[in-house]
Amino acid sequence: MHHIVQQNHPNQLVTNSMADYTAVFFDDEDSSTDILSDGECAEQLQLQEVLETSLEMHHLSMSSAKVTCEICLERKGTDEMFELENCSIHSFCSDCISLHAQSKIQEKSFPVTCPGLRCPAIIEPASCRSIIPEDVLARWEEGMCESSIPMLERIHCPYNDCSALFIYDRDHEETIVECTCPLCQRLFCAQCRVPWHVGRDCDMFQKEEKDGEDDLKVAALAEEFKWMKCPNCKSIVDKVDGCIHITCVCKVEFCYICGGIWSEAHWNCEDED
Repeated sequence: MHHIVQQNHPNQLVTNSMADYTAVFFDDEDSSTDILSDGECAEQLQLQEVLETSLEMHHLSMSSAKVTCEICLERKGTDEMFELENCSIHSFCSDCISLHAQSKIQEKSFPVTCPGLRCPAIIEPASCRSIIPEDVLARWEEGMCESSIPMLERIHCPYNDCSALFIYDRDHEETIVECTCPLCQRLFCAQCRVPWHVGRDCDMFQKEEKDGEDDLKVAALAEEFKWMKCPNCKSIVDKVDGCIHITCVCKVEFCYICGGIWSEAHWNCEDED
């Protein structure tokens, strides 16, 4: 509420609020004087108008200024540029930063850093809330949390329709093996990181898995180089030289061309091959 003060001259009125403003503006030590002359009041109002006009011109010039984005190389207004909080060297527009961040989130590459060449400045999710869809932003924040957990301490539920993340406390005295996922309620092995291997301990399961992987590799090589398998013991034979009549270590004789039990008729296989 403003108080009206009458000065010595008749009909000369001024509000305390204007006097207070000029006293603060000029940091006047004698702030007890609340009464201004007509000339002083007009001068302060004129100065205020000049300052307001100057401020408007500054904002106008800033909004009309053009900056080149280092990714798309287009000239953009300052209001279209993205402000990198942790990097004062590079300049990118908001559209390019949005695409860059979403690409890194898709790749699960965390933390998301400045797209400048070898620039380590980290882009925080909070600074991109206005340019990143909410669902992508949620994945970004989840990825940041996960990346803060050491790799050896992460355990994911091995079932593809769940994949929940857990933290494995390696300082725990007891080795954790059999686990139940609290989300999907299914058993899995925390050591082997697979669905629970019923009837087999971890050593047996891992040996079987390794043997199975080795068998697959050998089978792939056999198919590539046309190695033949004994029809009796299933051993794989690689013929380096000699005829097609093969005698296996199990004493069974077979044809290296068709894999059948040997007979004199198989000499024709060589001609057909």
